[in-house]
Amino acid sequence: MKITVVEDNELLAKQIGQILKMEGYEVEVYNDGDSFFLNLSHIDLLLLDVNLPDTDGFHILKTLNDFNYKIKTIFITSYSDIEYLKKGYELGCEDYLKKPFEIDELLLKVKKVQKDIFGESKSKIGNYFFDLENFVVYFNNNNTIKITKREAEILRIFLANVDKVVTFEHLNEKIWNSEVVTNTIIVAVLRLKKKLNLDNLENVREVGYIFHKI
Repeated sequence: MKITVVEDNELLAKQIGQILKMEGYEVEVYNDGDSFFLNLSHIDLLLLDVNLPDTDGFHILKTLNDFNYKIKTIFITSYSDIEYLKKGYELGCEDYLKKPFEIDELLLKVKKVQKDIFGESKSKIGNYFFDLENFVVYFNNNNTIKITKREAEILRIFLANVDKVVTFEHLNEKIWNSEVVTNTIIVAVLRLKKKLNLDNLENVREVGYIFHKI
């Protein structure tokens, strides 16, 4: 999952970025609105400071909405006034992080958004039980296979789109930030398919895959 942090406190922004990277997320950090807009690309989650040196977070989210660029957003603020918070929710934000906040609170809110985007971390299909939080797949009740974080990300997308076509472009955008060639994706998925013996994973020639419900 790709997360962008826009926070004018450089130390805080750096700390948030480091924490999220340690959790396996792809992270970009900016300290003002102009830098964010100049480098705007696909984002799964935006952690957005309300008060910025050149604008405010509400204006940034409104601008994104006006251009139909929908991004799940969590505002970072020291304000607690209800009318102030109401403004963010009216613009469509997911939540608020009130300064100062604990690392666990940050990660809980991020993981909730991740779950909303990619689906449950634990799912059962046929004889398979997918525990993507702990990178384990159980099959035939008591056999286990360890998977990598990237393999868990691939499975999370398949499980969120059962019986639907998942394109190479979608996988590339969500997992590799559109930075790899299709062959890299094919190799990664083929390795995963062989590791788990996923007979229900269908290759759609030159398009992508369908993960069928067993």
